[in-house]
Amino acid sequence: MISDDQVRNLNVSPMLGRGYSVGTNSFQSTCLKVNETISPSYNYDYVFTDFTRSKDIEVELSGKLAKSFGYSEIKTEISMESKRNSNFGTENADTFIVVGTMRIERYYSTIKEESSPMSKDAEALLDNQDYIGFFKFCGTNFIRSIRRAQEITTIFKFQSVSMNMAQEFADGLKLKGVGSTINNSFDSRSKHLSSFDSLEIKILGYGLGLNHEGSSALVSTSLDQYSNVMDFAFKSFTQAEDNGNVGMIYALEVLPWVDNTAFQSTSKFLDEDIVLPLQRSLIPKARAIYHDYTGGFENTIVTRLEFECKNSLYHMDKYGYCCDKKDLFNKAKEQYEKEELDIAISNRSCRPNSKLDKSAIRNNMSNNGEFITRLDTVIRHRTHQLLSLEKCVASVNSFPERFDYYILKSQDSVKYDAKIESNFTVKELKMALDPLNDYSLVKHMGKELDEFIEMFYEPCIAALFGANIGFSPDTEPKYFMAYGWMSHNACSKLSCLNDNTRWNRDGSGCIASIITGSKAPLYDSTSDEECKKDDEVYSDDEFEVCKYKSADLEIFQNDVNVCWGTQTVPYYLMEHFCMPEITGAMVSEDIQVELESKATQCIRS
Repeated sequence: MISDDQVRNLNVSPMLGRGYSVGTNSFQSTCLKVNETISPSYNYDYVFTDFTRSKDIEVELSGKLAKSFGYSEIKTEISMESKRNSNFGTENADTFIVVGTMRIERYYSTIKEESSPMSKDAEALLDNQDYIGFFKFCGTNFIRSIRRAQEITTIFKFQSVSMNMAQEFADGLKLKGVGSTINNSFDSRSKHLSSFDSLEIKILGYGLGLNHEGSSALVSTSLDQYSNVMDFAFKSFTQAEDNGNVGMIYALEVLPWVDNTAFQSTSKFLDEDIVLPLQRSLIPKARAIYHDYTGGFENTIVTRLEFECKNSLYHMDKYGYCCDKKDLFNKAKEQYEKEELDIAISNRSCRPNSKLDKSAIRNNMSNNGEFITRLDTVIRHRTHQLLSLEKCVASVNSFPERFDYYILKSQDSVKYDAKIESNFTVKELKMALDPLNDYSLVKHMGKELDEFIEMFYEPCIAALFGANIGFSPDTEPKYFMAYGWMSHNACSKLSCLNDNTRWNRDGSGCIASIITGSKAPLYDSTSDEECKKDDEVYSDDEFEVCKYKSADLEIFQNDVNVCWGTQTVPYYLMEHFCMPEITGAMVSEDIQVELESKATQCIRS
């Protein structure tokens, strides 16, 4: 339940600092030593919802109860009793429900950044300016504060022969719930005896502290015991040891590492002075001397006389930009030359430098860190997929042929409508994941991963650190802070961040992988400009050769497409049935004949 504007980026993936253990309700971290936290403030709320008076139960449920931890259970109970009342009609007493909810929220348990230094391992990475290593190890964000809540939800169910008596009984329950001692005769009123006899009390506790004193009071079979439950719950909420760290986590405040003072102090990235060429949009342009001049700037003798720089000491370049004469660059001669103010035609362009703003350095560091983590996730996912494919092929091939036509059991984690799902057999899974019965699909996916790393991942990492700039292959940490990943052509191929894609050998990015089935684009042996080169081959030819020849890959893809047809998607079957388990049912003989006929087509061309 994330409802506060301060709580953002709730993503407990690698983007969230890996060192944090949300499940332990603490700030445990391998990258930040959290020595002290700020005590949270508290909100207390007791809500008694009387559904005997509800004109629209859906509206009541969508109110405050929608934020309750017990919302799902409350909704289930009301739905069940509504169906039961409608089935039995009006001859019997109806069942009514009222709900009491006591809740305490803590805003926020926040770390004291001034007393929370970086860990030694994290400091070592930052001292060496290994920013990629740091973001892979620690994630790109850290948890600054945690919001917790504790709740006791009580569901009262009782029967009554009339609406008025049900409402009167509900009022009595409310007084008991808040611990009132007035109107003690409520328990003994004879007209409510049937309601008392049918009363069911269901108590749901969330985020309670481990306070053993009075814990038996959580079980309630009468209203007197219910009063004890509420007393114990209040003490558990407010008087338990270390109650600032007790309760269910329902919101986190997540910030990037660059906003952490310990990170800024250790990395010293804000102490760096980075000088870069000024963007063209920020260079001032010459203005027309006369306001009635409507023409545009041209690098001619006549037109240049119509324009001037706002700063009289600046010079106009051939595009009409104004800058100091030391920033005029002649690309043809690749040197700075003096250019007179009254020159007729310029051959130079303005290339002024400026110091990068600290906020831009901060943004580049944060954005690049998140992108590095995203890249790391992509590589790990592809590696995991390759290993899973290998294990699944080995597993399904271990089934004897007599099980080929048994129906597979789908994975419990898969969410789909079983009514529209077709039955798949062991043989179909074999044909999808190992169509040529030689582990060739596993080998092919390994080639795709190898080329992806060589042609996209490694060039992108090199571009982020400037390893491909200048004459030295060494990385330059300043470059990581100078430019965002979006400005590098090697990193801007966003199609390569998608799952189930491979490197496109025309260099444009990534396209659908062969694991997506016959609809994946075919390899083209005439387009091998951008492929992984074979460093082990030395020939007299003047051209380099690809490590994985497109002609061979094209033949393999055509062969497996014959086996798959237009309907089989290997990735889909892998997600649904790996690791494979079989049921006791078999497909019909007609389908068996059809599958056998299809299997005979799975031969190499």
